[in-house]
Amino acid sequence: MKKELTVIQVLPSLVSGGVEKGTLEVAKFLVEKGHKSIVISGGGRMVDQLIREGSNHIQWPIGKKSLFTITYLVCLIRLMQKTNVDIIHARSRLPAWIVFIALKLISKKRRPHFITTVHGFNSVSLYSSIMTKGDRVIVVSNAIKSFILKHYNFDKNK
Repeated sequence: MKKELTVIQVLPSLVSGGVEKGTLEVAKFLVEKGHKSIVISGGGRMVDQLIREGSNHIQWPIGKKSLFTITYLVCLIRLMQKTNVDIIHARSRLPAWIVFIALKLISKKRRPHFITTVHGFNSVSLYSSIMTKGDRVIVVSNAIKSFILKHYNFDKNK
């Protein structure tokens, strides 16, 4: 019998767009395969579909550029410990930073795997580099892969 995984995806909102559509597709696939899918976002019109398709949604404005957002570090750590998360998948830069810092505050043996998805050509900066810090990094096109490899000290095997 295969182990049921618990996967959290984190993004700013579920209003509309490619990032959001991809999040729903992954969430639905996970549920169909018998895994637990949790999505953390600031909410939006796509939440109803997400829930209908079997995922859980936690509404935190984790993509809001505010000092208050840092408080979600503690919330995220508690959630990861309580739910024994296997994988946490960040799909945007600010949520990725929150996840990255939270993971550093958890013991290594309890840390879930960290995945990031690079969806676009963000400015080359320390802030954007977080998207290359995942244990595994997904890119949505060969052009973005080339961009990441050109601009960041990045292990292409990730």
